[in-house]
Amino acid sequence: MPSSALHHLRQRLDSLDEPHPASRFNAALFVGFLLWLVWLPMPFGSVEGWARLILHAGAFGLTLVLGIQTWLGQREVNLPAGAMIGLGIIGLALVQRLPVPGVQTVDDFYTRQATVHLLAMVCLFVVSANFFASEKQAVLFARVFVAWGGLFALYAIMQHFIGQGSYAAFRKLLGTPFGTFVNRNHYAGMIELLAPLAVAMAAQRRRGTEDDVRWLYVVAAVVMLLSLALCASRGGWIAGAAGTLTAVALAARVQRRWRRAALGSLSLIPLGVLVGVWWMGIDPLVSRLQAPGELPATADQVARNVIWKNTLTLVRERPLTGSGLGTFQIAYTRVDTSNGVNRVEQAHNDYLQLLAETGLVGFALGMAWLGWFFRRVRQGFRRRSGERRATEWATEWTYVHLGTVSGCVAGLVHACFDFNWQIPSNAAYFVVLAALATTTPAPEPLADTPPED
Repeated sequence: MPSSALHHLRQRLDSLDEPHPASRFNAALFVGFLLWLVWLPMPFGSVEGWARLILHAGAFGLTLVLGIQTWLGQREVNLPAGAMIGLGIIGLALVQRLPVPGVQTVDDFYTRQATVHLLAMVCLFVVSANFFASEKQAVLFARVFVAWGGLFALYAIMQHFIGQGSYAAFRKLLGTPFGTFVNRNHYAGMIELLAPLAVAMAAQRRRGTEDDVRWLYVVAAVVMLLSLALCASRGGWIAGAAGTLTAVALAARVQRRWRRAALGSLSLIPLGVLVGVWWMGIDPLVSRLQAPGELPATADQVARNVIWKNTLTLVRERPLTGSGLGTFQIAYTRVDTSNGVNRVEQAHNDYLQLLAETGLVGFALGMAWLGWFFRRVRQGFRRRSGERRATEWATEWTYVHLGTVSGCVAGLVHACFDFNWQIPSNAAYFVVLAALATTTPAPEPLADTPPED
């Protein structure tokens, strides 16, 4: 029997021992965390009030559990520096609620609502950073969400051919729905986060029966990228291409020399997407490329460049602290140069919207978070590079890491064209991937793992 099979057999035998009650509780908590994340995009991306309430309750509830476990001495909680930067933006939002001329928000209700949502995202970031304390949990998350992304994309493709405007084959929606989202750009904002993870994990080098798993990653990547092509989101196409190419480039950097099987599996991904697009029809995609740059249903007659120009006017009015976190749709009415028939609720550029709502202070904090993120990612790659030289092979966690980084790159690129961070489920997925990309989990024992060829 191969050494890898003996290694997995010993792990399974060890798992038969009676676990400690706290271990069982943590395992159940982690499973609940995964199921909760899977549910988030189902109710239109959790944009409705009741779904957002469930998202907030989950984030705050998990944080409370971690706090209780820390108080009982059952867990050591890691508080990332990125979470502290998020708390800085929350502090700015609280200042905006004070009755100070030139600083006070233009609408206290929307600022309070946005502050609660941002706090939930910060809590989710902390929870995710602590849940991925071991490589085993991080890899399990990646496997589950590659499978979930593939299934979700398969449903979205089926929904696409059932008929535009349908959700779950029975509920009709206005606009351009795709999958369980009311807008194709929002669907792209989710799937572009998970597709690079599948691409990265498909680049692994495996032996024997374990190699079959890699082909499942290939299938999941093809289905997700094919659905991204069919959803006809041009911003999604750009972001998906950026994330996928980043995953391939990082995988090439990790692997000193490409094994024929690994190169073949990655080559099948674009081939599968092209064949799928050709079989399902390429005319709608060509038409979409030739179409004018319209926007989603809420502002489909207002061009992005007009919104961006008016938003810059809004920034000049209150450059230091902005109009107030979450108040863009209220503040924009003062600078709207259109006829007012179509209400503009988002800037369709998350960076520009952050600048308009929180001013230079909040924008500087946002850029500080990005700087911290890429610095942590660089440190992680340097550390993994040292381990790679010591062991002469890369673990599965390495590919999970570069896949999450690539997914975050896709999300950061798409933020230049749309407002996916304003969609609760997409923001939650980005936060979880960012936490995983900047976390240093404890490595699993590697002694019995066979080296690469």
